[in-house]
Amino acid sequence: MKQAFNLFSVRNQVVAAVIGIAALSAPLGAQAASQHGERCESCGTVVSTHTYQRAAEHGSGLGIATGALVGGFLGNRVGGGNGRKLATVAGAVGGGYAGNEIERNARSRTVTETRVRMSGGAVRSFTEEGARQHYKGEHVRVEHGRLISQR
Repeated sequence: MKQAFNLFSVRNQVVAAVIGIAALSAPLGAQAASQHGERCESCGTVVSTHTYQRAAEHGSGLGIATGALVGGFLGNRVGGGNGRKLATVAGAVGGGYAGNEIERNARSRTVTETRVRMSGGAVRSFTEEGARQHYKGEHVRVEHGRLISQR
């Protein structure tokens, strides 16, 4: 009978030790889980990407000036009298507009807008220079306002 009592006592001590170890390690496990991004507030999943050419906001004026000179010169070569004056003005205006558009397109740049559903549920948009770097379904995190792949 004493033997049965000792085995029961030893088993209870082992169970108590396992429970104690589990209780002590639980906070450490939770801390490790948060470090590995299970509940990362700056993490999310790419929902969509859109790459496009963004024209320059303002031209330097060089395109307008060059276009107006070339258009005015070509307009001056047409017709005679009042028609020539009208053609010169129309050529200068049309050439200025065309020159400005050519300059804006020449100074355009490639931009990619990436939409990310954050771990908290909110959807945020990020605009970055250049071609697409992230793909739909990719896990990313935000560092200093930029997207970093979680590969």
